[in-house]
Amino acid sequence: PAVEAYSPRPPHPANVPGTFYVEDGCCIACGVWEDVAPDLLAWLPGDDYSHCYVARQPETEAELSRMMDAMHVGEVDCIRARNCRPDWAERLRQAGLGQLIDRD
Repeated sequence: PAVEAYSPRPPHPANVPGTFYVEDGCCIACGVWEDVAPDLLAWLPGDDYSHCYVARQPETEAELSRMMDAMHVGEVDCIRARNCRPDWAERLRQAGLGQLIDRD
């Protein structure tokens, strides 16, 4: 049988515009990204349900590395990329994160 391609959920509305985003309703509040990319991701304020989001897009190679680290440690693959620069897309693929790049 054919395997269907994963269709990501829409981005959470709190994400800043740009390549990287957290899917809406996907976050399980694992918080594992806090050690690797606290400058790029943040928690949505609120008491009922914690949800992370991309608060700042990476601009440098070092920031991209931290975002990739967050993508690696995330427990449910909620951090995704779209409209990715070709060189960054290649880095994501080489790091085993190609499945988290949306098809444009």
